[in-house]
Amino acid sequence: MTKFHIVGIGGMGMSAVARLLLARGDRVSGSDKGSWPLAQALAADGATVATAFAAENVTGADVVVRSSAYGDTNPEIAAARAAGIPVWKREDAWRELARGKRVLAVAGTHGKSTTTALAWTALRAGGLEPSLICGAVLRDLGTNAYAGRGDFLVIEADEYDHAFLSLEPEIAIVTNVEHDHVDVFPTHADVKRAFRHFVAGVIRGGWLVACVDDPGAAELATNGGDDLAGRQIATYGMASEAGYRVVELVQRPDGVTFDLAGPFENPVPVSLRLAGAHNARNAAGALAAADAAGVPAIAAAKAFTTFRGTERRLEELGVVRGITVVDDYAHHPTEIRASIEGMRARTTGRVIVLFQPHTPSRLRAFFDDFAAALRTADASVVAETFSSVREAADSGAGAKALAVRAGAEYVVDAEAAARALADRARPGDLVLVLGAGDIRPAGIRLLELLRDQGTAA
Repeated sequence: MTKFHIVGIGGMGMSAVARLLLARGDRVSGSDKGSWPLAQALAADGATVATAFAAENVTGADVVVRSSAYGDTNPEIAAARAAGIPVWKREDAWRELARGKRVLAVAGTHGKSTTTALAWTALRAGGLEPSLICGAVLRDLGTNAYAGRGDFLVIEADEYDHAFLSLEPEIAIVTNVEHDHVDVFPTHADVKRAFRHFVAGVIRGGWLVACVDDPGAAELATNGGDDLAGRQIATYGMASEAGYRVVELVQRPDGVTFDLAGPFENPVPVSLRLAGAHNARNAAGALAAADAAGVPAIAAAKAFTTFRGTERRLEELGVVRGITVVDDYAHHPTEIRASIEGMRARTTGRVIVLFQPHTPSRLRAFFDDFAAALRTADASVVAETFSSVREAADSGAGAKALAVRAGAEYVVDAEAAARALADRARPGDLVLVLGAGDIRPAGIRLLELLRDQGTAA
């Protein structure tokens, strides 16, 4: 039995690692700044969790695993190095958990979490009992990780810090290859180079499942060359050349339906409780991967009819006085456009957006695209930029400048955002709260303010 100590155990990535280590019988401790729901759940299941970083927390650990957010200045990492305790990064833990497993890895700039959850659901429908590491909490599961009895591991293969290069998948889904994480990938060419290395890691005889609607993913499928020798390639999307093609797409207030045409005798009907054409693509990719794993698409598609999605991915927070409030993790211009488009079928009123930029570096890199994306909403509010532990606060007033360019109202924090939206929204409107930082509470607070308004009336 190994004792692992997890630095940053409350985060999505580290908590998933901790859960699978705990499930296989290892001793697990961890720490984070403050109390986090995923960490609390791990504590209830047997992990030892501290709510502050301290050198003594690593005492007795055989291995310390650190989040990419924390470096050698963290007191626990410094203490581990001084004591000669091995310090792993997230990808080292992935490599350990993937040993002896058949890996289905989901990579892409957007859509990873939902596609990972759908792929896991599809494999479960085929009786394969896969394990799971996901970048979001599955509403059906109540957590972001699962230790299955089968030999498959379905993992969200995050490109940040090149972590996904540690994996050797049997099946790799690539949803898209756009420029993001400019602190790690200064140019789009850097992103594309990393994804080429990722797909080159697919084992011989394995599968690359790529979305042909995205130029970057399509390029991987068509120009892989010697890097993909001995691998099989499946494509999906809405384009006519897709091997698994989304046809007859209908967007409704309660989700989307489509037929999946492919290497089947008849197209497979698919019904999702998820909004947006982008989620139809995500489902098609998961079904193509399931087919590669030997799970009939018809069986997997049936499991999708009850799939409730993942938290913070177009998640409805509530409806008060005829105003619907939806929370979404979108933090890239492409994601913002897709989320707004996906919500159009949900409401007969306006789509009003609250957006919190995520990190100053991303806002600077895609400033014009952010402004154009926000203008596709009927009205918008921009909150101050979320800096994250990896970047200092924005000293360039980028969020204010974005509000001006997008024709939006600027607010300093979640409370101010909720009040601005409460004044602006009318019955029939849908308010979409967008951002990967700490803006979700604005949506919850907005619902409270709307209830108070209704009581006062």
